[in-house]
Amino acid sequence: MAKLAQNRYRTRPAHIAFMSIPAHGHVNPGLGLVTELVRRGHRVTYATTEDFAAQVAEAGATSVRYTSLLPGPSAATQEWPEEEIPALTMFLEETVAVVPQLERAYAADRPDLIVYDIAAFPALVLAERWRVPRIQLSPTHVYFEGIEETFGADSSPEALAVRSRYDEFFARQGVELTFRDMGLPRRCIVTIPRTFQYFGERVADSFTFVGPMLTERAFQGDWQAPDSRPVLVISLGSAYNNRVEFYRKCLRAFAGLHWHVVMAVGRSTDPAELGALPVNFEVRQWIPQLRVLSQASAFITHAGMGGTMEGLFHGVPLIAVPQATEQFMNAARIEELDLGTQVNCETVTPAQLRAALEKVTTSDVIRARLREMRQEIQESGGLGRAAEIIESLL
Repeated sequence: MAKLAQNRYRTRPAHIAFMSIPAHGHVNPGLGLVTELVRRGHRVTYATTEDFAAQVAEAGATSVRYTSLLPGPSAATQEWPEEEIPALTMFLEETVAVVPQLERAYAADRPDLIVYDIAAFPALVLAERWRVPRIQLSPTHVYFEGIEETFGADSSPEALAVRSRYDEFFARQGVELTFRDMGLPRRCIVTIPRTFQYFGERVADSFTFVGPMLTERAFQGDWQAPDSRPVLVISLGSAYNNRVEFYRKCLRAFAGLHWHVVMAVGRSTDPAELGALPVNFEVRQWIPQLRVLSQASAFITHAGMGGTMEGLFHGVPLIAVPQATEQFMNAARIEELDLGTQVNCETVTPAQLRAALEKVTTSDVIRARLREMRQEIQESGGLGRAAEIIESLL
């Protein structure tokens, strides 16, 4: 009888608020979970900007709009800081600006639970103020025991100063939070498989690895391979992608091969800048990446975690071309786990790009490791497991 009552309590309709930052790599990984929670009868709101309102609506949530200071598709700049201290400063300024906006927006409609992205620091403040449970949704590597010793911790005066600014901000908000709480959530759903996590065996039980939670993204449009040729996808993501010379190297590397090449060059690059295109190339500023990857045989990627997981979900071998921040860690992990290889964007030659494609598409080791990783992803639980964890907190 008690078990029956508990199940009813966990599945009662609730108001669940998602809070993220306006960036594809942070919004996209959680959209499937939004859809699943709505399917289960919950009412989901999503704090977002105008740039992501369509995606949020298609997932089934009601968008709660706010104005962001962060780089974004319609912002004055699309470039993110590459160094940690400028990035932390930027996110602190964002938090200061967004907290009062969301407090007003949710004043008459408090959620029962907040699901928040690793960089959505306003959610921490609001959950404490409203005394509602919260759970982090991480699309990337998470904290593990010994991380400071393994990767090093910045103890410079500048780093200590920005951490103190966070602590002072939290104190002014009247909440019992510190800078450390941002990286050590009470509970976290991680949308990567545990094997891809650095030192996954050292991660606490409060982190649950459910793997990527992917669903169809009709808002991105459809795509179909034109014929039976293998498909090569080239994309450097939605940031740090203004790499015209690299795209020209790709044109020289793969022109005339028996491949259909789909290359996304980003909003900052006009395909016309690349000159005449080889007949086997399809070049756009933006592609329905998940749909294209479902038909791909190889993927040249900047190694952002979103694209990396999309490729691994479909068992596509990866050629990593990291540009900034965590991408270098991901690229190294791809190579360590024999899921592909990596090249240097600045120094790679067309001949080396062709060799990399040959390597990842003919290696028996890479093929086997991709098969194992895909099986782990399927067994991690995905949407169903994530939704059950969230419902258990209601």
